[in-house]
Amino acid sequence: MKRNSIIFISLLIIIAGLLYTIKTSDNLKIKNREYKKIDLSNFTIEDLVAIPGIGFKRAEEIKKYSENIGFSSIDDLKNISGIGEKTFQKIKKYFYLSQSTYTLKENKKININLAVYSELLKLPGIGPISANKIITYRKIKKIESLDELKKIGFSNSQINKIKGVVEF
Repeated sequence: MKRNSIIFISLLIIIAGLLYTIKTSDNLKIKNREYKKIDLSNFTIEDLVAIPGIGFKRAEEIKKYSENIGFSSIDDLKNISGIGEKTFQKIKKYFYLSQSTYTLKENKKININLAVYSELLKLPGIGPISANKIITYRKIKKIESLDELKKIGFSNSQINKIKGVVEF
């Protein structure tokens, strides 16, 4: 009877050891999982949700911030509601910010007040809706600065893309 008890306890110890090893191995796989780094100037909500610690709601807020204000550094993530210093330290390794530079082939600036619709569409970050906003606004008043574009709904991100490419 005593011998059976010893065998039974030994088996329990072996099984517990195996379970512990398997669980630890699974945790290491999760911790070492590789995530692709996300460019804060070009991403989707799906990209964000794949990052540990970012749910759908927070991903939407990051996207909204990107569209309305634009990221000038990774530290700007701390401006998002719900991302404090602690969360930022956990997620910052998953992000980078590319530096986009736009140059004109003809090496001349486009006058935003004189450009026709098709010329406006050639500007970086300007699509049909933005081009129409410019055309509609300048019928009322001449555009005198990039800051004035904020008044008609341009994001900082859009303004940064056309900085140095347009004149007034």
